[in-house]
Amino acid sequence: MESRNRRSISAIIGALAIVLPLHPSQAGALALSEVEGLALSEVEGLALSEVEGQQAAPIVLHTTTEQVPLKAYAEMMRSGVLRLTSGSERDIPTVKDVSYIRCGLTGWAPKGVLVASEELFVSDRAERRLLPIFTRPVAVSTVAARVADLESPERIAELRRAVKVPEGGDKSYFFLILSSGDMTRYYPFRIATPK
Repeated sequence: MESRNRRSISAIIGALAIVLPLHPSQAGALALSEVEGLALSEVEGLALSEVEGQQAAPIVLHTTTEQVPLKAYAEMMRSGVLRLTSGSERDIPTVKDVSYIRCGLTGWAPKGVLVASEELFVSDRAERRLLPIFTRPVAVSTVAARVADLESPERIAELRRAVKVPEGGDKSYFFLILSSGDMTRYYPFRIATPK
């Protein structure tokens, strides 16, 4: 019986080595000697966690130098203010620039970008501006959204003044708006003020 389990575990590890493109530093992560004492169900669980860890984030902001996943999102409350419903303020990235945003959340479509100050989290009377986006399909359920207004530092400064953010202040937020039926999510990010 032990030989049969060992062969099953070896077969699973072999299949994982083919399916999972492991980084060279992780190549020994699923070595047979490390999983010999584990039950078959534990090895399968380990395999699932490896696969889940390698899945791409569904919403990714692309800058000229990096790709930043947008994890946190807010929803509009009945009172007219936004409230973070997933993630926290530390999950809101600050980037130097924006090239485009890749949206691969099945069933959700990007509708625009909202610009506002942090006052939007406490007052329904906060100034806000809605920016148009241009989308281009890149896969079956993935689109690339481009926001022309966010490509110019002068236009970003103008938008900040329009939503009453003090000169040189970094309390402005940009929200990618995604919609699915009657549900809407606002994925926040900040753009660093040039010095």
